[in-house]
Amino acid sequence: MTTTPTAPIDITSPAYLDAYSRINGMVVVGEGLADRHFRLLGRAIPEDGPELDRLAAMEGRHATAFVGCGRNLGVKPDVALARQLFAPLHALFLEYDRQGDLPACLVIQGLIVECFAVAAYRHYLPVADAYAAPITAAVINDEGEHLGYAEQWLQARIVAGDQAVVASVAEASRRALPITLGILHHLAGDLTAIGMDPIEVLASFSELYQQALEAIGFEAAAARRILAGAAARAL
Repeated sequence: MTTTPTAPIDITSPAYLDAYSRINGMVVVGEGLADRHFRLLGRAIPEDGPELDRLAAMEGRHATAFVGCGRNLGVKPDVALARQLFAPLHALFLEYDRQGDLPACLVIQGLIVECFAVAAYRHYLPVADAYAAPITAAVINDEGEHLGYAEQWLQARIVAGDQAVVASVAEASRRALPITLGILHHLAGDLTAIGMDPIEVLASFSELYQQALEAIGFEAAAARRILAGAAARAL
């Protein structure tokens, strides 16, 4: 599902540019953190190190490209706010990394963050300016590849009957999903200002995350319970 604006968006208006500075900041910081997270995963999963470093480099290029999108509009990304909003999710990733809980790390970066990115970029694409549109389209394809890596890694272990991985996925989802939903709630007004419907972004994210959980081996009912519980805790 994609969002079609009901009225033309004036990308030169002060209100648009103000909102765009915060959305652009979230994108730039989020992609930069993804770069760091995949590099940490590459050290923790040495047999996949080259592949994870490749995914990290892609995320770094995304951050640079989206800085260019802001520069094209004369906008400076609000990285201070973005770092503040991402801090709890990043801290949770680092906590799991210190514990050696690779499934939980992959849930945060490989499932939650990637599903959120794909959902948001898909809804931004129909309202993106001419400079940002092809960049966003290319990034969507890349993020799908990153999501696929995490799904395959987790699925292989769950299908093999590793119940510790199942427990880690459920626990990381329980802790990280409400943080992610809180970020979306905080940005709802800015998303609306640049032509996106935050409710549709939320619906797409929820659909993608349920699909990801099912892809790695969770029953549909269990996946729905995880999402419902997260939504309740985010209220």
